Amino acid sequence: MTAPGFDADGRRYRGAAPGQRQRERRTRLIEAATEAFGTEGYRNTTVTTICAAAGVGKRYFYESFTDSEDLLLEVYREIAARMIESIHAGISTAGDEVTTQVRVALAAYFALIHDDPRVPRIAFFEILGVSPAVDRAYRDVLDALVDICLALLTPHVDHEAHPAVSVRTVLLGLVGAIVIIAQQWVLSDYRQPIDDVVDSACLVVGAVLERLRP
Repeated sequence: MTAPGFDADGRRYRGAAPGQRQRERRTRLIEAATEAFGTEGYRNTTVTTICAAAGVGKRYFYESFTDSEDLLLEVYREIAARMIESIHAGISTAGDEVTTQVRVALAAYFALIHDDPRVPRIAFFEILGVSPAVDRAYRDVLDALVDICLALLTPHVDHEAHPAVSVRTVLLGLVGAIVIIAQQWVLSDYRQPIDDVVDSACLVVGAVLERLRP
């Protein structure tokens, strides 16, 4: 029998609406999955393991997610949102000079990757090769990063001098280069100092910007 004031998971529910309890369970599942996927890996984690870590009965898992892949997608969206928010926060504090904006944005991006190793493991490695749906989500995040670059750099591009250049294609390559720098930094166990990594990334962005500027 379930004790009065508690749900089937032993969680107190007095005064909480069913929708609120479901949202709380969903949040706990996402937090548990972020920890598990970011430390043990997606392929090494089961729904049972996540439910146990979240303190949620397995039957409640399926009120929020269809399967573990569905949960991975939600975790990835939250990780990507954190990455994008860190970049925007950096830009917002950098003033009007584009080179300063680039440096501060990249510093914020690499700081997040350094400070929470779960972020790059999920965003760069665990997300790859799972399914076509997850691959699409990965490309969507790349597109969102390209959009940030477009908004930041397009005003400084001389379109008359480069009429045949697809700026979006160039910036897609630029984003890919930054991601590769980040991946290799993580794989080296952050051996290179973060300031040096940011300097390297800024050099790549600066070279592209210098070529496209009037």
